Amino acid sequence: MTDYRSHEPLAQTIGDAAVEYLQALVRLDTTSPPGNERQATGYIAALLAAEGIESTVVESEPTRANLVAWLRAENPTGRPVMLMGHTDVVAVERDKWDHDPFGGEIIEDFMWGRGTLDMKNQVAGQLAAFLALKRANLPLTRDVIFAAFADEEVSGTLGAGWVYEHHRGLIDAEFALNEGGGSQVEMGGARFYTCGTGEKGQSILNVTFRGKPGHASTPIPETAMEKLGIALERLREWEPDLTITKPVRAMLEGIGAVLGGNDQAEIRRILALESPVWDDFADLPLSDRDRTRLYAITHHTAVPTMLTAGQRINVIPSEVTLGIDCRLVPGTTPEEWRQLVSDVIGGIGEVELVNRNAGVASDPHSPFFDAIKGTLTNLVPEAHIVPNLIGGRTDAAWFPDIKVYGFYPMLPVDRDGAYEGTVHGHNERIHVDDVRFGARFAYDLIAGFATS
Repeated sequence: MTDYRSHEPLAQTIGDAAVEYLQALVRLDTTSPPGNERQATGYIAALLAAEGIESTVVESEPTRANLVAWLRAENPTGRPVMLMGHTDVVAVERDKWDHDPFGGEIIEDFMWGRGTLDMKNQVAGQLAAFLALKRANLPLTRDVIFAAFADEEVSGTLGAGWVYEHHRGLIDAEFALNEGGGSQVEMGGARFYTCGTGEKGQSILNVTFRGKPGHASTPIPETAMEKLGIALERLREWEPDLTITKPVRAMLEGIGAVLGGNDQAEIRRILALESPVWDDFADLPLSDRDRTRLYAITHHTAVPTMLTAGQRINVIPSEVTLGIDCRLVPGTTPEEWRQLVSDVIGGIGEVELVNRNAGVASDPHSPFFDAIKGTLTNLVPEAHIVPNLIGGRTDAAWFPDIKVYGFYPMLPVDRDGAYEGTVHGHNERIHVDDVRFGARFAYDLIAGFATS
């Protein structure tokens, strides 16, 4: 079996630093809201200053801090490349965790804590790579930017979005490395790494139902709750049209090229269809997990997550509001989607569009994508990398004129399901070898791309 753990002095130093930085960042509670990302930027700024690197910290609101630092090329021949990430994390239910979610404990080679996967791991690894680049004093042909943003877990409006609007010059990059990719898909006996070259948009809907109020001891018809039930059933039965975007098409074509034979022929058949439906994918050799992921990135989704109703248990409420987390495949506007959901519900509720974040998709082919692919295969020769559409929304959506790629790989090692369901869930943790590997990848990628 291949030993993916590098014992070269440089790789060891970068990996050990990434583990140290991650542990320190996890121990800073940057739950958003309220965020208080100033804790993280203060820690990072001190590390940069110790290496003689000046950083800029800007706050959109008190304590909502964003940090940017640059390594300058003496005679640049290309535009800058950026290592970007966010330092805020989602809330925890402490009593549901086996270990302190802000303790950063390392137990049997796993570091436990909120943000170990999403995404302080990548921030720590990219920071370790950035500092190593400074120490190496490489002949850079393009500037390298390190950016740590606030507020991504809520909206990004106080983080990446605010920096782009008010301090655009700080992040004036051609390409960027971000979260959202590096996961692995198994198909036909082969393992593929996915690189995010686009992402779905998130548009939140509030649906308000109104009806007759009354005493709960006497059931009455046409209540707000009854209308809510009807709407939920209609949403459950509805399946939006299947859409194959450029990133998904490129992913399927890349998988087919590796698998060959009947699997490639089946993929080509599907891609040639004028209007494919989900049943057309039934014969592809996918695991249940990967089939679920493929469904999500080829369909709009509408998942009810919040409910506001009632004031007392014995009162039938006159108004009920349902919150729906909608993820839109690129190509449909939030306004078009609001009308579509309203038509499905059938007019029994008032549908309000809370935010308007459309999906984005770009051509997956570029010199930076080629560099990502080449760097990974140098570290993992048997690896296959394919473009992909990210199912969630990241800070990449704020940067329309930067080619942002979601990719941060882990080792091709089975962790026995240790990571499943822990991002935004309980017992989030990461193996320290995966921390080290990601940091080494980031260094090799930028050291090669920014000196070529």
